[in-house]
Amino acid sequence: MIRYAAMAPAGAVSLSAILWGLWWIPLRSLEARGLTGDWASVVLYGMAAVPLLPLVVIRWRTLAENGGAILVIGFLFGATFAAWSHAVLTGGVVRATLLFYLSPVWATLFAMTLLGNRPNRWRLASIVFGLGGAVVILGADGELPWPRQTADWMALGSGATFALGVTLTRKSGVIGAWEQTFATFTLAALTAIAIALLFTVGETPRASQVMAALPFILGASWLMLIPITWLFIWAAARMDPGRVSILLLFEIVAAAVSAGLLTDEPFGIRELIGGALIVTAGAIEGADEMRRRPGKAREALPG
Repeated sequence: MIRYAAMAPAGAVSLSAILWGLWWIPLRSLEARGLTGDWASVVLYGMAAVPLLPLVVIRWRTLAENGGAILVIGFLFGATFAAWSHAVLTGGVVRATLLFYLSPVWATLFAMTLLGNRPNRWRLASIVFGLGGAVVILGADGELPWPRQTADWMALGSGATFALGVTLTRKSGVIGAWEQTFATFTLAALTAIAIALLFTVGETPRASQVMAALPFILGASWLMLIPITWLFIWAAARMDPGRVSILLLFEIVAAAVSAGLLTDEPFGIRELIGGALIVTAGAIEGADEMRRRPGKAREALPG
C-alpha cells in the first residue's frame, strides 16, 4: 500500500524546488514595470515580511529565547536570497543557479571547520565534481576559470551563505520557523537595499511605479514567496536531509527549462556538462547524508 503521508513531504520539497527555479520570472517581470535591478528584491522580500510581523509579535518569547541565532541565520539566508536575486537579474538564470548549487562544496568545508566533521571519500568526490562543474562553466576561450562579473560572485556567495546558514541551523538546533522566515525576509530586503546602493543597476524606482506594480508585488510575495518558503520548511523538517538535498536539484531543471523557453540566454554544451557535474555533486552529497543517517529524519520545526 502506498504511504501517501510519507510521500507528501517529498512532493512538497519537489514542488518548492520547482517554484524556486521559476522565481526569476516575477523578479524580471518587475523590471518591466520600472523596478530595475535589486529594487525588485527589496519590495518583494519586504512585502513578504509584513504579514508575518503580527505573528512574530505574538510569539515574542521564541524570538527572545533564540534572538541571536534567528538574527545570524536570518541574515545568512537573507543574504542568500538577495545575492542570488542580483545574480539572476544581472547575469544569466541558468548560470546563476548552477553556481549557487556549488553549495555542497561550501557545506563540506563548513562542516569540517565548524562542526569538526571529517570528510569521507563521498564528500571529497562531491567537492571534485562541484569544482569541476565550476571550472567548465567559468572557463571560456582558454581563460582562467574565475568569476569575471559581479553576478558570478553573487551567485557563488549565495551558495556559500546558504551552506553556512544550513550548517549553523544544524548546530543551533530547532528554532521557531515563523520567526526565522520573518527574519529571513526582513534581512533579505535590507541586504538587497545595500546591494542596490553598492552595485547600481538602472534607476531608483519612483513611488508611482511601486504603487502601480503593487498588485503584482503582493501577489508574488504573498501568494508565491511565503507559501513556497513555508512549504519547504514544513516538508524539510519531516525528511532526511540527504533526500531533501537531492530533491532540491529540481530547481536547476526548472530554471534551465524555463529560461530556455522564455529567454534567449545561451545553453550549450558548456552549460550542459558543467550542470551535469554540479548536479552529480549535489546528488552525491544527498546520497551520503542518507547513507550516514538511515531512517533518521530531522526534528520537526515548531509551527
